[in-house]
Amino acid sequence: MARTVRDSRLETRTARLKLAPRGKPYYRALDQGLHIGYRKTTTGGRWVVRAYAGGGQYITQTLGDADDHADADGDLVIDFSTAQAKARQRAAELEAQARGARIGPYTVADACEDYDCEHVRPHGKGIGPRETRRLMNREIRLPLGQVMLAKITTAMIRNWLNDIAARPPCYSSGKPKPVDMTDPEVKRRRKDTANRARSLLFAVLNHAYNEGRVASDGEWRRVKAFKATSAARVRYLTLGEVRRLLNACPADFRALVRGMLLTGARPGDLKRLTVADFNPDTGSLALANRKSGRPYVCHLSNEGVKFFGECTAGRELSKLIFARADGSPWGDDDHQRPMKEANKAAKLDPPATFYCLRHTYCSHAIMAGVPMLVVAHNVGHSDTRMLEKHYGHLTEDYAKRVLREGLPTWGGDEGTNIVPMRGAK
Repeated sequence: MARTVRDSRLETRTARLKLAPRGKPYYRALDQGLHIGYRKTTTGGRWVVRAYAGGGQYITQTLGDADDHADADGDLVIDFSTAQAKARQRAAELEAQARGARIGPYTVADACEDYDCEHVRPHGKGIGPRETRRLMNREIRLPLGQVMLAKITTAMIRNWLNDIAARPPCYSSGKPKPVDMTDPEVKRRRKDTANRARSLLFAVLNHAYNEGRVASDGEWRRVKAFKATSAARVRYLTLGEVRRLLNACPADFRALVRGMLLTGARPGDLKRLTVADFNPDTGSLALANRKSGRPYVCHLSNEGVKFFGECTAGRELSKLIFARADGSPWGDDDHQRPMKEANKAAKLDPPATFYCLRHTYCSHAIMAGVPMLVVAHNVGHSDTRMLEKHYGHLTEDYAKRVLREGLPTWGGDEGTNIVPMRGAK
């Protein structure tokens, strides 16, 4: 602990009252490059700190009023000893700021900023990052941003979650939409939105906890999500709709659509595939998986191996597999306009999104009998939870079909003369 320096001119109220008022403070060195100062005025005095900032420059800041006419309270009115401690603390904060470190209480807004830097910005400026940031700003930063992470409570988060579910949805301007909040479907959607906000808040808080910003994660882990809020089924294309969509696409976009249908990859990962990422010997692709940060291998069907073999034949390993007609790479949102035009030309109703192609891959793979864990790993999931949530009904249909086709005929009804009778009307 730094020692308290002595100065007969400054350490007592009686000695300071004898000093002449002046604009330049009376300084006393604390450490190399750090001084405590007393600026005397006609009505009283104030403590200041002067810290060396490099390049021959000093930073001077006021610490508080001196205890010239009132007893020190350690906050607004401080004595000579307390002023020294505050000066050293302020010098340490200035040094931390110079290194780019954050100082002061760590709030939920700070946790959002750290999560954004670590997990959102690396994904570029596409629809996914924009939607994540919009949800974070509207549902987390605004209502909870000023809350210190160490002060957050289970009750606070539970009230926050219930508030999202209870209020109507808003336009991008913030104006509430005119909806009937007694409608069960509206209630379901609001609870689903609240659950998505909860998942994002948990991701933000867990990142802060893993970085050592808060001592425990127990306060938010006690808050459970609303149940039975997800929509029944996801949209996927039938084989007929796929053929119509492919026929409606220009050549460069058709290649990108086929790549999505043959891999089920996330759009951002697919667009960044290079020739080196395709292994013709194993018939697989190495995908970066920017969402989770865990690269994975996508094993291709025979059709996929042939398609990617044609796309990469004779090309440099560093070249992108998919590029626009002019040779430029596909941007994060460049698929939106051609997808909209292809939907219109193919007369798809309801229109399919580009991400729907990923759902189409997963849905048809599961309906074809591919085990769900295999499909999950092939599209970059570590387990089957997400697939069970969205495609569980397809596994039920598959199970029914397999049972009806696979179970033997047990017999026991040969030679019976029993005829079913129709019930009486």
